[in-house]
Amino acid sequence: MSNYLPPRLSVFFFQHHSRAAHLIMELHYGHDREKVLMQLNEFIRQPRSESMRINLGYHLSNSFDTVLNILVEEVIAAKPKFLDSTLTPRESSQVCNALSVFQVQESGSSKVASLFPDLLRGLRYGTKKIHKILYPFLKETTNVMTPRQPVRLSILILIDALTKFDELHGHEILLLFLQTQIFSSCLHCIHHGDMPIKKVATLILMKILMQEEGLRCCYSRPDCLRSVMEVLGQLVETFSYQIPCSQHLKYVIRCFLSLSRVGWIPR
Repeated sequence: MSNYLPPRLSVFFFQHHSRAAHLIMELHYGHDREKVLMQLNEFIRQPRSESMRINLGYHLSNSFDTVLNILVEEVIAAKPKFLDSTLTPRESSQVCNALSVFQVQESGSSKVASLFPDLLRGLRYGTKKIHKILYPFLKETTNVMTPRQPVRLSILILIDALTKFDELHGHEILLLFLQTQIFSSCLHCIHHGDMPIKKVATLILMKILMQEEGLRCCYSRPDCLRSVMEVLGQLVETFSYQIPCSQHLKYVIRCFLSLSRVGWIPR
């Protein structure tokens, strides 16, 4: 008889697997979506290995369309109150939880998209939805009402999670972004957002400008290039009275370094 005992990690993994499946089932068929989204977000924030995070993303991806529609419903439902400044902190938190779950779902989809073509199509579909549904939250108003800021920040964090352009299918995602209003949305957030929002928006802009296709797109549109230079210049001026963190400063410097790579482009 063997004295071998399975490691505790294996037990924890199966408990994690079961909990993930249960929460996703509740998201599909439960009656308290707000509570389930909160529990899913808490579950996501728990310390765990990358493999377990991918496992949760994979579970979400197995029901990509259904879960995506649920999360989109949550965001769309909050839009009218967001735009007329009546969004409550509780409603803001619910939207942020939905965006956090969507981020994990997209991560899980990208990991297995090369094996499952349907998931790759779903990933493209989800990225396109960002343009139609999420961008208006970034651009409609300059109101800095407190409940709005976490929603804007969560949207930017989600977009940043999708900007892994060096990974498989990353170039396709980049092209999808360049076909939308990614430059103007980021610049608007850098110009009007608070410091955390400015930081993430600058990071997204930096990642796009570091790609040859993104840099070419910026330089091919003089109005876009002028806007990028002006907003980055204004951002640097604010650093004289709002000292940025070292990371934010690094993002800004890399943006300028990327812009300096092309001194002249033939018309």
